[in-house]
Amino acid sequence: MSLQRVLVMASAFVPTLAVAIFAQPPAPEASDPAALVAVLEKPDAPVFAKAKACQRLAIVGTKESVPALAALLSHETLATYARTGLEGIPDAAADEALRNAADRLEGRPLVGVINSIGQRKDQQAVGQLRKLLGHDDAAVVAAAAGSIGQIAPREAAEALTGALADAPDKKVIADACLIAAENQASAGRKDEAVALYQAVARAEVPSHVRADAVLGQIRLLKAEARDLLLEQIRAEDETFFNLGLAMAREVPGAAVTQALTAELDKLPPERKALLLLALGDRREAVSLELLASARRSESAAVREAAVRVLAKSEDPDALAMLVDTAFGDDETARSARESLKRHPGREVDAMLLGRLDRANRGTKIVLFDLIGARRIEAAQPAVTSALAEGDETVRAAALAALAQIVDLDGLSLLVSRARAAGSPKDTTAAREALATAALRIGDREACAAQLAGTLADAPADYQVYVLELLGKLGGQKALDAVVAAAGSGDAAIKDAATRVLGEWPHAEAAPALLKIAKDDSEARYRIRALRGYLRIARQLQLSEEDRLGMFRSAMEIAQRDDERKLALDILTRIPSPQTLELAVSYLGQPALKDAAADAAVKIAPRVIGTQPKAVAGAMQKVIDAGVGGEVGARSRQLLEQAQGSGT
Repeated sequence: MSLQRVLVMASAFVPTLAVAIFAQPPAPEASDPAALVAVLEKPDAPVFAKAKACQRLAIVGTKESVPALAALLSHETLATYARTGLEGIPDAAADEALRNAADRLEGRPLVGVINSIGQRKDQQAVGQLRKLLGHDDAAVVAAAAGSIGQIAPREAAEALTGALADAPDKKVIADACLIAAENQASAGRKDEAVALYQAVARAEVPSHVRADAVLGQIRLLKAEARDLLLEQIRAEDETFFNLGLAMAREVPGAAVTQALTAELDKLPPERKALLLLALGDRREAVSLELLASARRSESAAVREAAVRVLAKSEDPDALAMLVDTAFGDDETARSARESLKRHPGREVDAMLLGRLDRANRGTKIVLFDLIGARRIEAAQPAVTSALAEGDETVRAAALAALAQIVDLDGLSLLVSRARAAGSPKDTTAAREALATAALRIGDREACAAQLAGTLADAPADYQVYVLELLGKLGGQKALDAVVAAAGSGDAAIKDAATRVLGEWPHAEAAPALLKIAKDDSEARYRIRALRGYLRIARQLQLSEEDRLGMFRSAMEIAQRDDERKLALDILTRIPSPQTLELAVSYLGQPALKDAAADAAVKIAPRVIGTQPKAVAGAMQKVIDAGVGGEVGARSRQLLEQAQGSGT
């Protein structure tokens, strides 16, 4: 249990006592110490009055007030208030009373008294407190340690160090030592703090406590702790090695960097990689010679660490090394590429552009990937020229790069590649690139207009592709083009257009879908359009008036019960007495009875508070219709609830 935890537990009862006391009527204020003492000594005086008297005595109390306050130091309720009174009395008698109480009390009262002794900084109590460092109660030990630190900071280091050697429960003393060390360090007493940290680090306590002590030393000593830091890097225990890694990032100084660097080759590969990463986080740059060697290591972990360190650098030579590493098929090369994609330095762009002229097939593929990821627009001429190369993979990489760097004016280049009849791989790559570019470019209306203009006389498969892309772009121009295609005489084009309309992400497609649902000569397109229309009514954001209008239109033209059932679900999105009445009006149609009842019991709970009579009437109709199952049971519950509301 930590010292902080012990102290919290020791004081946790105070708020409860305060609540109990101050729940009583207020006592009259008094400024006469004798009168206040009389309140304390009066057996039948209210607890509240005695508590207030203790508080007042902290301000006006004298030597004569001490005995009455001391008598309450063991009181279950008033001990805290009595100590408050004693702490405020500027007379040695209060110190003597607290010391005497410390000899006779136990448990929480003793902990409180020890804390008060610390508050008063009673030098005469130090010897007494030192004896309490061997107490069986951990809370008492913690309080004594804390008070010694408050009274005699220099003596506290000696006392706690000695107690740590002899204490049966070294963990409690060790916790006290750590807190005392922090206090000593804050007060500028560096030697005392270091002595305490060293004592804990040598003690037979859990490793995490010793690690806290080592951490405190290193942070306090900084560069002076170089040898101690190296001990942690060499430690077999992972706790101390990890502590060393953390401190390797914090402890300043070129000498420390040099010492840590010298440790790299002494470590196994996994640890070497971790220390290399820590070195990469220091102020001093890791030498390029070291990184070049690490980049060629047999250990994948070390190579990965080298890449990560290089990626943090802004040094041109380091970045050039990172670029060199990116060309390969192993995990290290892939890691280098990912790092380059995210690197903010514009000098990386220049390095990549500079390699295009002398790039071979494999190098071009990597370069195009990086150019696209970094959106290096200046590379567009070189990337475009690669579309004429004989290698399909290079052409595909070039297209993927163009998808990331072309603007609206350059979209036509991708359109021409996507429309042309090339190899299946070329066509797929071009269409993926066109879709990526169109969705990336900010002006979607302009993109849609340009794409729509390419539909005329285009091959059917290209038109289908563009229609699907227009559905992803959305907007009025895209919608107009898809609606026009829905009237095509080509079955594949019409099928694609109606499918895209049915999945349109905005309500603007509703009128076109309704028209197809009414007028199309083929049943499958009417059904598809009506279902798309119903999806908009059920799932998209609409006004209640528009949603209700769509319900009526759908029910008017629906020729199948499946669509009528979907339409009834629209009513649950607009709960009102009107829609409740509409729902139950379909109970008389056997095929729709269950769907109508389900809609009614979903609407009812949302209007029962204001329209219990309407709900009662509707639920009675559901029951009379003979609806069973969960819906029937729910209708009976709602009927009882509505009737209970006073209908």
